[in-house]
Amino acid sequence: MSLLEVLGTGSAEWRTFSVDAGLSEPLTMDVFVCRGAAAEPLALITAGVHGDEYEGPHAVAAIARILRPKRMPGSVIGVPVANPMAFAGAQRLSPADQKNLARCFPGQANGSPTQRLAHWFFEQFASRATHLIDLHSGGVEYRFVPVAGFYGGAAADNASFEAARRFGLDHLWQLPATEGVLSCELWKRGVTAIGCEYLGAGQLSDVGSRAYTHGVLSCLAHWGVVETEHALPPGGQPFQGDWHLASAEGIFHCSRELGCRVAPGDTVAEILDCRGEVRQQFVSSSAGVVLGLRSKAYLRKGDWGVLIGSPLTFKQ
Repeated sequence: MSLLEVLGTGSAEWRTFSVDAGLSEPLTMDVFVCRGAAAEPLALITAGVHGDEYEGPHAVAAIARILRPKRMPGSVIGVPVANPMAFAGAQRLSPADQKNLARCFPGQANGSPTQRLAHWFFEQFASRATHLIDLHSGGVEYRFVPVAGFYGGAAADNASFEAARRFGLDHLWQLPATEGVLSCELWKRGVTAIGCEYLGAGQLSDVGSRAYTHGVLSCLAHWGVVETEHALPPGGQPFQGDWHLASAEGIFHCSRELGCRVAPGDTVAEILDCRGEVRQQFVSSSAGVVLGLRSKAYLRKGDWGVLIGSPLTFKQ
């Protein structure tokens, strides 16, 4: 019997799960389960995949207070902290094995602690979902322009893109299809999935939390999970692009701000050595917008440096 069947129609509650990740003690995970008139559509709302991102957990808790299961056509599972190990350490990676949970799905039953957590989570919740919203931010080391991320093309017949358009943010990002990312793994399996980013630098933005709350509710309305009163009008400019990586170590010095427009050949940032000499320049290859920047001043080789989004044409 599934979790929603145990709960029953028109009810909601928080539950605490015990997860055997191969550590000396089980992990505990708080999950909000809300059963509407039907078990499906079932939307899974995840946050805290990285332990230093806070708008998502704050928004999931707010959404749990807003949802009214007796008025809902569908159902919701909300997970404010999907990686208790990383959250307890206030860091991006799991301290038990230094793995990134957002690269480990669908996981391994007999793998490392993070791989075991990914496997348990995927089997317990993700594999049952018909829709997914994965809430992120830049964490301690990065900052993002608020973006709703989608997979596939910027076209009206793409369910992922149409969901991102309903999230209420000005910028939409065509997400790279990255193996091990929860939203990507579900999208590859035919689930309508989006992933969102909002600022970062290890801070909690109240404005961001509210934007996430409204955006999630709008998508739930679009999917027929909650009442249509929560729906926002579709909008947002789609962009494509991926992070430019550091090829040297040093001090990260920005010459552009988040959200600013750039032209081909514009220098967005540099890596400097201790003498002030330039070791690397991050130069825009096309016209676009700065969607992401490193937040910490020290940059290591292989770290993300800048993310420049190039506009995509929306195909009606």
